[in-house]
Order: sequence, then C-alpha cells, then structure tokens
Amino acid sequence: MLNSEDWLKDPIKSRKLKSANDRQNDLWHSFHFATRLKLDAADHFCRQVLGAASMPDDLGLPLLAHRQLIWYLDAFFFELMSAYETLLQELNIVYAYDLGLKPEKVRWNDKNLNNFMKKLPNNILENIATEREKDWFYNVQRYRNTATHHYTVPLGSGKVGWGDKPWDYNEYGLSIYYLDDAQELKEEKVSVCTDYLKKMVRHIHQVWEKMAQEFE
Repeated sequence: MLNSEDWLKDPIKSRKLKSANDRQNDLWHSFHFATRLKLDAADHFCRQVLGAASMPDDLGLPLLAHRQLIWYLDAFFFELMSAYETLLQELNIVYAYDLGLKPEKVRWNDKNLNNFMKKLPNNILENIATEREKDWFYNVQRYRNTATHHYTVPLGSGKVGWGDKPWDYNEYGLSIYYLDDAQELKEEKVSVCTDYLKKMVRHIHQVWEKMAQEFE
C-alpha cells in the first residue's frame, strides 16, 4: 500500500541470525520470506477487493463480478491471517528452535502459556497478547474463520440512483458483515480492509523490530 522500494520497511530483511547454525538460519529465512509474501498477497487482494467493490455487481456480468468479489475477500482475509501464522513460525525458529517443534505444533494459546510461548521474550509476548485482545484482530480472525470453515464473507450492497440502468446511480456502497460474541450481525464498510491490512503490517513490523537484536 506504500510507494517505496520495500513498503514493509522490514528491519531484518537479508540479515542473519546471531549464533545460529546454517539450518536454523535457512529455516528462519524460509518462514520470513513466507510472511513477507503473504503480506504482499494481502495487499494485492485488498486492492482487488476495493476495485471490484467500486462498481455495482449488476453492471456487466453480474454473476462473475459477484463471484470475483467473494474470491478476493476470502483470499484477502486468508492471506492476512496466514501472514500472522507464519510470523509465529519465525518466532519459533528464532527463540524456541531447541524444542524441535514441528510447524503444526507452533500455536498461540490465549489462556495459558505453552512451551513455545514460554520461550518468547516478555516484550514480544506482551505485544502479541495485547494486539490479540483488540477488536481489529478479533474481526480479522472472524472473517478468516467464516471464509475458511463456514461460508463466505457475508456482504451486501446498496446504491442511490436516478434512472433504470445499472450505471444510473449517484452513490454506491458495499458492506461486509460478521457475528460478534453476542451473535449479533455487525456491519462494516468494505474499505475497512485497508485499515485491517495496515494494522496487521504494523503489528508484524513491531515484532520484527523486537526480533532485530537477534540478528547480525
């Protein structure tokens, strides 16, 4: 979303872990590349979502336009949360490599510290715990879980027009919906995707900055 050579402003890109063997460093590099790649993908699909949502889905080929919007939304939230999951894999390699945990065993537990979490420095542990309690993180999780396990991201649109043709409108808007903890339907403008992307990038960047002391 930013016009710069490295829009992620990655503080540990192309660096090497201190006091690590080649295998450990290679494993970290692979996961770090994946985190960056998934954030790039989230940025790409965010742009596609906003582009597709800017025009009524009954203009042109309605069925295809509607399907594309759903695909882009599902892909956006999938890649955004996937970037967070690969960040945990990075942390496992940097701080808990000696545990020999397989990727499927690297998990965050919101209620209790597990062996992986106990290896993390307090400043990283607190940063992640704090962000996970915020509404934006809960919402991204909800959208991703809905798209992955239950349905598609629910959406609705509306337009104010002055004629009887698909392009006869003064205003057009598209919203996405989620169920909150009380199972009440909540509405957000689709433009919130940009905000979610920026918040996830900022969060991951904060963790990378804290990790930087482990690198040459």
